[in-house]
Amino acid sequence: MASQPTVNIQGLVAGYTGPGGKTVLPGRAEAKLECRLVPNQTRQEAEAKLKAHLAKRGFGDIEVVVSGGYDPTETAEDSRVIRAQQAVYARFGARATLYPRLAGSWPGSVFTQPPVSLPAGQFGLGHGSGAHAPDEYFLIESINPAVQGLAGCTAGFVDFLYEMAVIR
Repeated sequence: MASQPTVNIQGLVAGYTGPGGKTVLPGRAEAKLECRLVPNQTRQEAEAKLKAHLAKRGFGDIEVVVSGGYDPTETAEDSRVIRAQQAVYARFGARATLYPRLAGSWPGSVFTQPPVSLPAGQFGLGHGSGAHAPDEYFLIESINPAVQGLAGCTAGFVDFLYEMAVIR
């Protein structure tokens, strides 16, 4: 209800890109894609549908190389893990928002699907940015009381583990 599957183009490369000019048609082209899935889809289903879509439009000869991926994941907001996270956020005075669907990706299905089949969530009181980029960072010290530095963030995880031990 809050999102839909997408196919995003991360990058395109085609034609001659070396020094000087070449006035020829490209002999090969590449597109790097990512697919954002929603619950009740699988990575294998998305791959099969992408290949079928290409073939139906006359591009069945395109080689599709899947370099990774995983199924989408979802955890009930009343699960112990989410309630424990919310309790710690409240103790630290951090405003928390539940997202029914997150456009980002993480391999949560490793935990939420069989054989593990446990609720899973993302948690943290610190701040960072630039994930998966050369300029990625994590805040070591914070002057903002609503955002924890490394020590406060670590304490938050300790609090979370204690909360998981007592919450029912």
